[in-house]
Amino acid sequence: MAEDGANAAAPQAQRALLEELARILQGELDAMLAGQPLQLPELAARKSALCAELERRGADGADAELRELLQAVAQANARNGAIIAAMIRNTQGALDILRGAVGGGDLYDPRGQARSSSSRPLGSA
Repeated sequence: MAEDGANAAAPQAQRALLEELARILQGELDAMLAGQPLQLPELAARKSALCAELERRGADGADAELRELLQAVAQANARNGAIIAAMIRNTQGALDILRGAVGGGDLYDPRGQARSSSSRPLGSA
């Protein structure tokens, strides 16, 4: 009988963990959209801890509702990952432009016209 209670509690515990993970993923998205990347490391640490706990518990006994929640969380995580990858590409592009400007000489002539660079045009970054 105690085993039946434990079996019933497992999906509830998994659901609670997934719901908390969904809240953290929403917090990540909110932080990114608000331009507050300094919140991301703390959220990532919490997310990792929850994922480790979910992995430890396994997916045994997952009903359709739990699998649906898991899929929604996975999609939110993929969305956030794509946004972070785009932010990294954007930042890297800006750094490449700045590095080219610092190391590549003048970008503008005395009249304020853009100089063409044979090594890498400004717009290609």
